Amino acid sequence: MGWLGGAWRVGLVCLAGALALGLATGGTAFSQCPEGYIDAHTHLMVMEAQGGRRHEANPVGASQAALRVMEHLGMGMLLVMPPPFTMGQEDLFDAEELALAAKAHPGRLAFLAGGGSLNLMIQRAVADGRVSEELRASFTARAEAIIALGARGFGELAAEHLSFRPEHPYISAPPDHPLFLLLADLAARHGLPIDLHMEAVAMDMPRPEGLGAPNPPRLPANLAALERLLAHNRQAKIIWAHAGWDNTGHRGAGLCRRLLDAHPNLYMSFKLDKRRGLSASCPLDDQGRLKPEWLELIRAHPDRFILGSDHFFLSDMDRRHLPQRAPAMARLLRLLPPDLAEQVGCENPRRVFGLGE
Repeated sequence: MGWLGGAWRVGLVCLAGALALGLATGGTAFSQCPEGYIDAHTHLMVMEAQGGRRHEANPVGASQAALRVMEHLGMGMLLVMPPPFTMGQEDLFDAEELALAAKAHPGRLAFLAGGGSLNLMIQRAVADGRVSEELRASFTARAEAIIALGARGFGELAAEHLSFRPEHPYISAPPDHPLFLLLADLAARHGLPIDLHMEAVAMDMPRPEGLGAPNPPRLPANLAALERLLAHNRQAKIIWAHAGWDNTGHRGAGLCRRLLDAHPNLYMSFKLDKRRGLSASCPLDDQGRLKPEWLELIRAHPDRFILGSDHFFLSDMDRRHLPQRAPAMARLLRLLPPDLAEQVGCENPRRVFGLGE
């Protein structure tokens, strides 16, 4: 799957087609999920770095803003997590802050964590080129602390994260790095999933056209390493985030099917974003219809897909500033047959994250 004429293609088709359907999104729960569907990959931004200074917001206040948006869109529950922070982004936020938000809204918010701590530890280990026993002990202790705070999983961790603007970090780590393997063992032991951000790179390739520094000139192949992570501990549930949002041209329905067929512990969350992503890998065609190969894929693995809009909820967000990514999740559900919509929107995330237990 190539770059369609060699040019960078922004995936407007993914949401433009869905918008053309004229489907309502506000005010009511989705019919197959009477309590509202679950968006299992979002970010509650309770602290940000702005202009070289850290800006702090109240995590409970940020969660209240998120709930206002949830009510408008018919969401039943959000899974919130830190984005994958890297070196230079230390001490922003992680499990402690998100636990406060989740505690304030039981049954509506749950959280994953590690993006603000474990991901930094992996990045430092990659930079150092070694993993000491002391680091393994510290990494394990931090993961156990995240679990003790009530996290429903570890996320968002990054194996290949492209930078799309100057302040947006490039992050890269082999998905079979020793600390990822250690985290898989910890996740399996506690029955918690790992939410992994990884652009698919089937073979070493030039960075995508239109992207510059801090992205490197070439991206390293990572699919074989991902398969080694999956095979390392079959009891570890790995959620490969952002299915349907492909920036390398390598993550189409065919690749997703091959990996899901081969690895029973692999799960995927859907993301549709009109600003970026290759249209060839988008689940929707230019008329907003679900492509047959994606419907067949979901039918083949109905228990392995969830929704994950990747929307960032800010403390000052209100109904006048509705999220661009989150409404597409309800639209995607409405394109699925009712049985699949119920599994993807409700049943699968409840099972994968142990919600309601």
